[in-house]
Amino acid sequence: MTDCPVPVTTQHNDNRRTGANLRETALSPATVGPDTFGLLFSRAVDGHVYAQPLYLPGLELPGRVVRNVVYVATMHNSVYAFDADDPAASAPLWHASLGPSAPLPDPAIGPRGYRDIAVEVGIVGTPVVDRERGVLYAVAFTKESDGHHHTLHALDVRTGREVLGGPVRIAATVRGGGDGSVDGRITFTSNRQLQRAALTLANGRVYTAFASYGDQGPYHGWVFGHDAGTLRRTGVFVTTPGTGLGGVWQAGQGLAVDDEGDLYCVTGNGGFRADGSELGDCVVRLRPDLTVADWFSPFDNAALDAADADLGSAGPLLVPGTRLLLCGGKAGKFYLLDTRALGHFHPGSDSQIVQSFQVAGPDGLRHHIHGGAVHWSPRGGSWVYVWPENAFLRAYRFAGGRLVTAPVSTSTTVDPTGVPGGSPGMPGGFLSVSAHGCDPATGLLWACHPYAKDANQAVVEGVVRVYRADDLTRELWNSRMVADRDDVGLFAKFVPPTVTNGKVYVATFSGALRVYGLLG
Repeated sequence: MTDCPVPVTTQHNDNRRTGANLRETALSPATVGPDTFGLLFSRAVDGHVYAQPLYLPGLELPGRVVRNVVYVATMHNSVYAFDADDPAASAPLWHASLGPSAPLPDPAIGPRGYRDIAVEVGIVGTPVVDRERGVLYAVAFTKESDGHHHTLHALDVRTGREVLGGPVRIAATVRGGGDGSVDGRITFTSNRQLQRAALTLANGRVYTAFASYGDQGPYHGWVFGHDAGTLRRTGVFVTTPGTGLGGVWQAGQGLAVDDEGDLYCVTGNGGFRADGSELGDCVVRLRPDLTVADWFSPFDNAALDAADADLGSAGPLLVPGTRLLLCGGKAGKFYLLDTRALGHFHPGSDSQIVQSFQVAGPDGLRHHIHGGAVHWSPRGGSWVYVWPENAFLRAYRFAGGRLVTAPVSTSTTVDPTGVPGGSPGMPGGFLSVSAHGCDPATGLLWACHPYAKDANQAVVEGVVRVYRADDLTRELWNSRMVADRDDVGLFAKFVPPTVTNGKVYVATFSGALRVYGLLG
């Protein structure tokens, strides 16, 4: 336990998407190992979990009972609130059902043979919590008598009851002559749009972003803003109004938000025009009202689009203490951008941006980057961590406002283990950092990834690993070391672990939340 438990109210911990809890005092390299750390308990839920678990400490529940609470959202359109600490408290504090999920296969969802998602579609994107209002916002996908719908819900964090006049259906029609348009208008169509990216709370608004089910068209990238107090729609952005595609999925990463309240998203392959009117395979800066403020696209946009090599397979990281944005996609490259001058498009090279370089490969293997990098500043440095598929976990350090292109530390384990040559290995590792400030003796790098099999269009076993954050050659523990005690079960694709208050909360596709911590 820690004296002041850290809330985790949004995906990857904060709106910069650092993935870091820097007030963790119970878990450290001195306390985490196979003899001291392991599975404490599990919590049963009713479906696959694609959403990162969220956490509120010291919450006063009805009856003036105070608990630390962990929230879990499932593909069966359920949201659960559990006691975060007591192994004997197996029953949920509350459970809310947000409507009928969409069973799969469904001829209206995805292309024929669609297997990116298994069983059903419900709550996919990680919810977000507004601590001041005491509200958890979630988007449910439902199949009802009148069709498929996305619905924004606002739940009281203490009871699970709907508040703020919700829920409201997410809907819009905008100007555009692109794919699926009718008479110069494009209508948001729920069964073509996957709400994969985590929800974002900023500027008194809740932002939701959409991509596709397996690139089944017609679809576009959409971002919606809704007032956090009234749920009234406040803005809409469409990435490709005159063409198509350009989804905002980011393998579950949320939009990033800077200190001025501007938002950043990274789009997938789709229509692109050098004047910025079509923004497939781009980094986009949006004002709070969702009008475009700036953008960047790599010089090889056309090649990325032709190869289905989404720039937006990972989301943005805003590097603390700087005005730098870091992102990387299926090409296995890092792009480091100045948020005040993203750079637009430069034919023939990316010389107009701060930096770009190949993280892994090319060597004949896929090295897609999914989800996003995470950040920590150990004493005397600033590091970012990333785990591409079919590659080693690695850390890079900043020097002179740029990344040193040779990793400062690299793991000796490849994702996933047990596959000769490390291939295939989709989708890589999903990371979180815990530490006590900048003390290098306390830093831990946590990772969830598939074990021994490719998770692309398949449900497979998973593994959780932890390393010294200042030396990735030192793996301290993994969930297979004492498998009969600690096995995590089925890998939850794209979901990082939630680390706080001496515990690690891990989503699974095994109908359970796993909770790890110090033993004895």
